[in-house]
Amino acid sequence: MREHSLKNLVYEGILGDILKGVYQPNAIINEKNLVEQYQVSKTPVREALVQLCSEGILNNIPRLGYQISMITPGEIVEIIEFRKIIEVGAMESCCHRLTEEQIQELRDVNEYTKTVEHSKDTKIHWEINERFHKKLCSFANNRYLDKALNESMRTCTRIANQYFIKSWESDEEEGGNHYRLVQALEEGRPELAKEILVYDIEMMKNRML
Repeated sequence: MREHSLKNLVYEGILGDILKGVYQPNAIINEKNLVEQYQVSKTPVREALVQLCSEGILNNIPRLGYQISMITPGEIVEIIEFRKIIEVGAMESCCHRLTEEQIQELRDVNEYTKTVEHSKDTKIHWEINERFHKKLCSFANNRYLDKALNESMRTCTRIANQYFIKSWESDEEEGGNHYRLVQALEEGRPELAKEILVYDIEMMKNRML
């Protein structure tokens, strides 16, 4: 049980560093350094690395180490299409029963966006964007949808790190999509809300491909 817990600790630590951009795509990490970093034996480190390889996040390069995987254009298209299915389905299942309190929660995320609109920190902008989409999906009250979106957002975070981690280019349209989406929901216009949501999700793909 202890080894399993240590493996999870190392796994979450490595994955967290990848998602935070500590390790850039194609960077090499090795078992010895990780053993020293986490102060554990080789077994939990090796198990964590094997799991990350099985998930396609790392590639095992014999006699060299483990390389952070690049996300291909094809994978970007796939994850965006997957997100559209999840998020549109979630919104369609709940848009007719959203409460004023839930609408206000979305407004609050949008208001927070205003406080960082001049920041060039990609991580901050991405985190707020992610928060909005997860909040909207959560109103469907379906843990399987939440889990699927959380996992797909991990991949999208890696995409954000890979393609535009250096600096966030100001884009009023992106924040505006969220405002327009909330307004459409308030006005009881689900088809317009769906159209805006799809367009907003596809913006990541359109920026990079």
